[in-house]
Amino acid sequence: RKTRPTAKAFRHFEAAAMCGHVKARYNLGCKEYKDGNCDLALQHVLMSAKLGHDISLSNVKKLFIAGLATKAYYAAALRG
Repeated sequence: RKTRPTAKAFRHFEAAAMCGHVKARYNLGCKEYKDGNCDLALQHVLMSAKLGHDISLSNVKKLFIAGLATKAYYAAALRG
């Protein structure tokens, strides 16, 4: 049975992301997107894409295609 992460889990994701954990940064981006915070989600996913997370790069591309990210953001993600 799958359980939903708690607020405590997200605090741990935040702490890990601040220490440079790429997947934690990606997970924060996913959470923010689901919560409707597209701008903050983009920032998290962009950071993890720049650090080489392939799924994040794909998500930045999807946000660009959907008009939620600029060409400059997508180019920055591609450059890494």
